[in-house]
Amino acid sequence: MGDADILNEQLASALPAAWRCLSPLGRAAAFPRGIPFQADEARDCTVNATIGQLTDGRGNPLPLPGVAGSMDGVDPRRAFLYAPIDGPEDVRRAWGERERRLAGGPDVPTSLPIVTHGLTHSLSLLADLFVDPETDVVVAAPSWGNYKLIFGMHAQARIVAFPFFRGGRFNVEGLVAGLASIRSKGVLVLNLPGNPTGYQPTSDEVAQIVAAVRSHQGPLVIAVDDAYQGWIYEEGRHQRSIFWDLCEGVDLDRHLPVKVDGATKELVFFSSRVAFLTHPSAGEEADAALRSKLKFLIRGTVGSASGPALGLVQRALASPDLESAFAERKALLAKRWNTLRAGLATLDEARVRVHPFNGAFFALMTLDRSLDAEAVRRRLLEEHSVGVIAFPQFNAIRVAYCSIHDEDLPELTSALHAVLDAS
Repeated sequence: MGDADILNEQLASALPAAWRCLSPLGRAAAFPRGIPFQADEARDCTVNATIGQLTDGRGNPLPLPGVAGSMDGVDPRRAFLYAPIDGPEDVRRAWGERERRLAGGPDVPTSLPIVTHGLTHSLSLLADLFVDPETDVVVAAPSWGNYKLIFGMHAQARIVAFPFFRGGRFNVEGLVAGLASIRSKGVLVLNLPGNPTGYQPTSDEVAQIVAAVRSHQGPLVIAVDDAYQGWIYEEGRHQRSIFWDLCEGVDLDRHLPVKVDGATKELVFFSSRVAFLTHPSAGEEADAALRSKLKFLIRGTVGSASGPALGLVQRALASPDLESAFAERKALLAKRWNTLRAGLATLDEARVRVHPFNGAFFALMTLDRSLDAEAVRRRLLEEHSVGVIAFPQFNAIRVAYCSIHDEDLPELTSALHAVLDAS
């Protein structure tokens, strides 16, 4: 029996939903006993001739001065030597503890987070592990365009889309219908708050979403895209990731929630490409089996995460000022959100439907049929030097107010008025 067969048996016993959802690649995946595996076994040796990285012979890096000078204050070993395939354990542990603390310390056993090379990479790993042409991927629409590339074009899944909004709230009925259309095995993507809607549901809505998911017979992997975790500005909205609600009382025979998060937005570190994958724990053996498969996929693609970025993330997580600094930036964005919301409320409701937005970085508006989203975008660009994103398939416009100075928000609203009045 090969290593992959052993891992599959372990998953079938402890994480049946994960095992039932595995793609052909996922079933074949097992971290090989090659150089990284053997080097890890030899890490405490007095003489270690396993890893092909230049050191001083005592485990310290020898970076060129032109590179080293830009990383003052970061552990040189972390910054300039290969990172472990699944990430440094201290960073993984610190991140997991912070996520749990921000969620209010839920009593839910979870795996130690695995480091990935950004949130897109995290989702790609889930696609490789669980998605094939027999998989149905359920996602609200509109959604982040990369989902279609990752799950549809790359992994060749059937994309099942349902309208995001219904009556000014998350479309739970559409979610139920989408789940009901799954043929055999499925992946559900939840991005709350997210891109492009900027919508965070209430706790009552979250309870309805969780109930809808639990009613599905499975097998189902729930990819919780928490890219914008913490960026919520309106009172009365659910303040923690829905991942924790899905994990409470989860039936691992049918469902596997996976939390996808990272430093990009949570640490306001857009260039970092450091993200994490976390799932409910089913015991050390099952967690190790799933980790082995993920390490196989990481090793075969990006190799490992960026050492300099990991070093900066490590330093940020250890900073006593981290949460207060985040709160300052959140307050800044909340002010922009409030100003924009007031400005967009002056638009003609008969021609522009501004969807409710209370989190993330975005506001989404659907235009009347008499208007064309791409034409409106072009006129804003060419006549008013205002850039927005058009979604022609939804006849919608997205505004990323995270990138707009407070003083420029009235100019954006005025430009919208001018274009609409002239159309």
